Amino acid sequence: MINKAAVLFFLLLIMSFSSYPQEKNYVDGELILQLTKNTSPQELENSFRAIDLNNTRLLSKRMNIWLFSYNPSKISAENALSQLKQNEDISIAQLNHYVTSRGGSSVLAMFPSDPMFDQQWALDNTGQSGGTPDADIDAPEAWDITTGGTTAFGDTIVIAIVDGGCDLNHEDLNFWHNYSEIPNNGIDDDNNGYIDDYRGWNAYNNTGNVPSDPHGTHVSGITAAHGNNALGVSGINWNAQVMPVAASSGTEAIVVAGYSYVLDMRALYNESNGAEGAFIVATNSSFGVDYGQPEDFPVWSAMYDSMGVQGILSCAATANLNINIDVTGDMPTACQSPFMIAVTNTTRYDLKNNGAAYGQESIDLGAPGTSILSTIPGNLYSTMTGTSMATPEVTGAIALMYAAADSNLMNIYKDDPSAGALMFRDYLLAGVDVIPALEGITVTGGRLNVFNAVTEVSQTTTPVELASFNADPEADNVLINWTTVTELNNRGFEVERAGLDKKTGIKGEFRKIAFVKGSGSTTRRNFYSFNDKFLSPGFYFYRLRQMDLMGQSVYSDEIKIEITSPAQFSLSQNYPNPFNPSTNINFSLPEKAEVIVNVYSAIGELVGSIVHNTFEAGYQSINFDASELPSGVYIYNIEAKGISRSFVSSKKMIFMK
Repeated sequence: MINKAAVLFFLLLIMSFSSYPQEKNYVDGELILQLTKNTSPQELENSFRAIDLNNTRLLSKRMNIWLFSYNPSKISAENALSQLKQNEDISIAQLNHYVTSRGGSSVLAMFPSDPMFDQQWALDNTGQSGGTPDADIDAPEAWDITTGGTTAFGDTIVIAIVDGGCDLNHEDLNFWHNYSEIPNNGIDDDNNGYIDDYRGWNAYNNTGNVPSDPHGTHVSGITAAHGNNALGVSGINWNAQVMPVAASSGTEAIVVAGYSYVLDMRALYNESNGAEGAFIVATNSSFGVDYGQPEDFPVWSAMYDSMGVQGILSCAATANLNINIDVTGDMPTACQSPFMIAVTNTTRYDLKNNGAAYGQESIDLGAPGTSILSTIPGNLYSTMTGTSMATPEVTGAIALMYAAADSNLMNIYKDDPSAGALMFRDYLLAGVDVIPALEGITVTGGRLNVFNAVTEVSQTTTPVELASFNADPEADNVLINWTTVTELNNRGFEVERAGLDKKTGIKGEFRKIAFVKGSGSTTRRNFYSFNDKFLSPGFYFYRLRQMDLMGQSVYSDEIKIEITSPAQFSLSQNYPNPFNPSTNINFSLPEKAEVIVNVYSAIGELVGSIVHNTFEAGYQSINFDASELPSGVYIYNIEAKGISRSFVSSKKMIFMK
């Protein structure tokens, strides 16, 4: 049984999860609800007449997410949220938070529509205006490989710009059109759930009338302004198409509705084999909630994973504040979705902009975002500064990578869009230029290099040669690193492990325990590593198999590692998270202990007892299957009673059906 101290600790933890700052950062009288599959909003309205619950608008038909209003004079936001979370017809209930734009500020006068490439230092920095030569993304070099537009299979590459709108008549921009829809006839001609979405979507008022917006126009030009046309500026992609989605700020409900349009259109493309929808490879966003904690935004966070399943990567601008996101939090750039890439702002001197956020665990990379020249409404051009100028550099690079990828790589992506998207993400991050200004304060320590990124995906047959494979003997558990002789583009690395029988001293068979996508090099920083946890103490053997896309492979020499007991008790974040339907819960024991692991609802109700057993010292892993539970936020709690000491801890997890 759990003792009273553990219960008190747990209740205090629950109370801390339920607290909100005094200043309201949400719309009073509104909630975002994800309903179970067969539940209608009318059923909920009937059940909660006492608080005047009313369906306001549908945010996502595919995910059954709705915006509801209630009477705040009859019930507080906290109590309304608590009551609705207990309803079995509701998968997720949350507040509708305010969201602010992270738009850049215009710093120079308008420019005439003359060729201005020599002023685009981010694409090719020759030291113009006193900058540092080559502090750029090497765009001209990348254009020798591809200028963007279509994939090896002929898919028209689309970039979804989720912003305030765009000047759809700008002569230097190339926009996506939904040719299955007849414009302005008031009919949903293609039956996709959106009326008159001929040139994008306006999530503010649920129409196809996309407003003109300086910021959205500027961002669109960075990613995909026409290049080499003797007009204005050049985008990273010369021929990719921009899908404008007006949904950049206001409230979280607008954000969810905008992303839902992107999700639906890519899902339709996948489901119809390209006959409907759009081949959207990336989204770009420049809005967020400063200091926001992702656990308070489960629906928004889940949208990145849902789009990722369809093959979409999402690039997000971090805060325009000189803060450490790992410490302060941020929405969305503290979100843990592997499909979301968080970007900070660098200058023409390869320095981090003093007004941009950072984070060694949260912010993936930097990109030029200071005094960036691009398109604005009225066939004009201007410079802007902000993380929202850096982010479309990365979004544009992703789109260009899809144009450069050959049929072998695209086959892998088509067969499994989710895994394929993560492959492109790894190639992108592997190709950064490591710079001192970002080392130790971003995940990669580097600034975007689009030439490296497209090179990674365009070369598919190279010799496979391993240079080194080693382990860190000082780590609490095995930390394996490797490098390669040449810059390789390969299908990936497989890590294989064999155990040593303690009684006979005979080595067992090697088995694959991990697959890591990407290439390493002795000529640039190699940040690939593999952490092998949750093994019983003893001796283990490891080897690495490296494969290219054509099936060639080679094995490294074996290394022998001794696993020792952990130094202290610990409880790790479950993985994956969010999850469906199961997830792994990992913990470490420095000594033999009786272990109890329980799962509770967000209001403290016991919903599952995972384990009550005795474990030996070491790194342990247990699986939790939530198939019988509704979607929502849950809390898992561990109590471990060792020989000389005890341990109690809890963490949150999100189940998304």
